[in-house]
Amino acid sequence: MSRIYFHSPSGDAEVSGRERTHFGLITHETSIAHLIGTVGRFNLRRVLHPESWAYQAAEGVDTRMLSLALGPFGEDKGAFVHNGKRVNHWHLLLNTLIQQSGDSIRLAARIHAQCEVHGYVEGPDRAWLADLIEDARVDGVFRADMGWETVIELLRARDDEPVVMSYSLCDPFPNPWSTTWTPESVERADDEDDQGEDRESWYQLPHAEQWATGLAWLRDEANGRRRLQPDTWADFGFGEGLTATDLANSLTAGTDA
Repeated sequence: MSRIYFHSPSGDAEVSGRERTHFGLITHETSIAHLIGTVGRFNLRRVLHPESWAYQAAEGVDTRMLSLALGPFGEDKGAFVHNGKRVNHWHLLLNTLIQQSGDSIRLAARIHAQCEVHGYVEGPDRAWLADLIEDARVDGVFRADMGWETVIELLRARDDEPVVMSYSLCDPFPNPWSTTWTPESVERADDEDDQGEDRESWYQLPHAEQWATGLAWLRDEANGRRRLQPDTWADFGFGEGLTATDLANSLTAGTDA
């Protein structure tokens, strides 16, 4: 069975992968509801690209087909259009959810979207994240018997180490790819297989160096905004930061696709 892992230099905790499936369902369906409520049922086609599957599903507002078209097995290209450009629909739906939801749903969305890419919390913010998880348990968004109590215990254990997520079907953390460390022979590697062999030497590094180079990579803004923190919690945005509100405002301004 899959797992969501929470890693720290001094210890780990894990949550059942069933919780990620649960998060995927509730965040996607809730974001679709927010989209329809914000843009308007009969305005959807005005903000969707005419070549997208979602555009076809929006005829007559077939909510089930719209959800499928905008889901993980639907569109490859951005389904929405804003200012004449196709927009990543997954980012827009997540941003809409973060903008219009409470903390428990926001946290479910961030974990679902960023556990694979090593979303993380810095040491001073560990207690804050533990509080959010406890509140989400009370709300019922985070379910019982999934392992959240062990994550809370890990987060509250100390405040001088970061905690980094990973997903069991993807790379753990730290790992030889998400790192500032480079094998000496990587410049000579002609293909990915050769690079993989070269990176085997990463496993010989001291534990502290694996973590130090991994954290340096994570904290580099060029690799994406992965940090969960209170200062940007309510207005965090994926990609270009667009939400359904931006689509609705474009209609009001008369600049629909």
